Amino acid sequence: MGSDGSLWAGQFGENLIVGEILEANRSYKIVAIDETASIFPTGAAVGYLYDAAGLEELAAEDICQLFDGVQACDIQTWSMDFSKAEVDVTTLCDDAKAYRASKYDDITGNIEGIMTSEITDKAGNLLNNFVTIVHQAESEMVISPKDGIDIFVQLFTDTSEASGETTGYYFTPIVLTGFSASAGGDEAQTFSSPFRVAPSDVGVVYYAIANA
Repeated sequence: MGSDGSLWAGQFGENLIVGEILEANRSYKIVAIDETASIFPTGAAVGYLYDAAGLEELAAEDICQLFDGVQACDIQTWSMDFSKAEVDVTTLCDDAKAYRASKYDDITGNIEGIMTSEITDKAGNLLNNFVTIVHQAESEMVISPKDGIDIFVQLFTDTSEASGETTGYYFTPIVLTGFSASAGGDEAQTFSSPFRVAPSDVGVVYYAIANA
């Protein structure tokens, strides 16, 4: 169901090292793995996320970073498209056109939502990537300069927490390439923001987490 989806956006925190206790249902980027006593599952690799069950204590050589994400509650829909360019390799000896797929992935996406006070206009959110946001209340004025930094997103496709079910999400850094807003008549005030995937250690990854 589409309502199973959600979008979380944020950044990674500082390195967590030996003795740190991981929180349940939080995602951590693996930075280093203890080869003898790691808490990370067999097959884990540097650069990927680990979703903690809770109360795990990092081993001596384990290092990770918390994904400090916040759910974007002004989002209605998100989409992501994967494609490759078609390379024409037809020669004079061919009877029909011949093509190969480019080795380069072209990954684009779009985020659409409802303009929501104190969410869409919050410092660090999508709008702040393109315009400076000023909040004024009584004698205080808070100015949030235009940001424009890359953000990491969890794009959830399944958020079931039931035992035996699977939680699924895409994870990737993105670059927002635009922001458009509209208002009129009795219609909801909406916005949309296209994005492209930013370079990363492991690229776009889909995580399927089995619930205990």
